[in-house]
Amino acid sequence: MSRRLWWAWVAGLVLAAGAAGQGGSALDFIQLTDTHVTELRGVAPALAKTRGHFSGSGKALGEYFEALADPVGRPYRPAFFLITGDLIDAFRFAGAGGGQVDGQIAAFRRATSRSPAPLYLALGNHDITDLGLAAGEPDSDQSSAGEARAAWIAAEESFRRGTYYNFEKHVGSTAYLFLVLDNAYNSGRIADEQMAWLRRQVEGQGQRVLILAMHIPLGEDANSRAIKSALSAARVALVLAGHRHSNGIEEIPLGGGQAVQVRTAAFGYGASNWRRIRLLDGRIEVFATGQPDRLERTVAVPAAAAAR
Repeated sequence: MSRRLWWAWVAGLVLAAGAAGQGGSALDFIQLTDTHVTELRGVAPALAKTRGHFSGSGKALGEYFEALADPVGRPYRPAFFLITGDLIDAFRFAGAGGGQVDGQIAAFRRATSRSPAPLYLALGNHDITDLGLAAGEPDSDQSSAGEARAAWIAAEESFRRGTYYNFEKHVGSTAYLFLVLDNAYNSGRIADEQMAWLRRQVEGQGQRVLILAMHIPLGEDANSRAIKSALSAARVALVLAGHRHSNGIEEIPLGGGQAVQVRTAAFGYGASNWRRIRLLDGRIEVFATGQPDRLERTVAVPAAAAAR
């Protein structure tokens, strides 16, 4: 099957899968992650060689959006796309002539310019990392993380209020509150002010159901335990993450019970690595990676606390 026919097949599946969601009883969105868009022109040869496997990511991402934007009858268009980090392969690279090569955020913006729906973005560790050379070997550091975050805030609408933020979606009587976290440091640690913000979101949750989006998934490390502690009183239905470049769905202890954590494989390693997720009144449907017609998991929305 040619690349063009493959994309047409994908678009057709999404059209069919999303048709029922146009009446307000459901809301579909797509999660993808680890797109690793990279522009290697002018990059030091040693770095270009080691990162060359991502050289086609921007083109693949652009073609993906073009396939969904191409009108066929009354095309289904996801309500939004949620990309959970490592949007680019590095904030900047060491240049072939000893300088620096910027422009990676601009490359990402070109790749996503044909998106048929709004983008909500989370930062990953590569998005705030400089890739250079030390003794002729690739070397990374995050000393320019502040500059990188400022550049992302200036470039992308979803970061206008900062690199961690919330947004809300309603389906029937269910209100979904998305909390997009910034755990882009290599350690996964998030700053104290972000932790305070997270606790305030929980305090103001009310009857809304939380969906968390972040780059590094929750585990048993100290940073994950801190996030879980801040969410101890929360009603969390779903956690969406990437980073590990692998697919997985697991239940994790979170809030007053169990939440479902969904990991999606890296789009940078394969253009079929994306998930359709459907919000309904009282439940969430998670579909298999690259297969928008194959339901993989149904997540029941946690019951709201009784009104006092």
